[in-house]
Amino acid sequence: MEAIKGIAQEQLGSIKEGITSAAAENNAKVAKEEAVTLGEKIAHHTCDELNKKIPTIISDITSKIIDQLKEKIDSETFTTDFINVLQTKLLEDKTYSEPFLAKFDTLFDTIIKEAKIRHDKKEFEKEQNTQNPMMGSGYHKKTRRGGKKTFKKTKKVRFL
Repeated sequence: MEAIKGIAQEQLGSIKEGITSAAAENNAKVAKEEAVTLGEKIAHHTCDELNKKIPTIISDITSKIIDQLKEKIDSETFTTDFINVLQTKLLEDKTYSEPFLAKFDTLFDTIIKEAKIRHDKKEFEKEQNTQNPMMGSGYHKKTRRGGKKTFKKTKKVRFL
């Protein structure tokens, strides 16, 4: 009987180990499936939240970048650096392979020509509007002729 009892305990122990290992494998499989399901739920929820907020995030980032660029462009250092770079590039007396520089060169020449024309026109108008101090207006003095009591205006006199 002792022998049967020892064999039964041995068989019971091996069955117990089999059941324990099967339960452990099953628990691991269930835990893995639950972890994958939970991970998928988290991923879907995160994607949904991001999709809701992406337009506002993009607009906020874009507006901040635009504001920073405007601030830098309006700064004195940017203007000075930009002019120095363009001046260096444009004064090298060679054909421009970069389309921006070629276009800027022609536009810059046009702007300078227009500015010169406007400046010359303003100078000409200024000269025309100022009276020559040597030219009389003709209305400042009246002279008498003969014995008459009528007055006659003098003519304009130009001194050249």
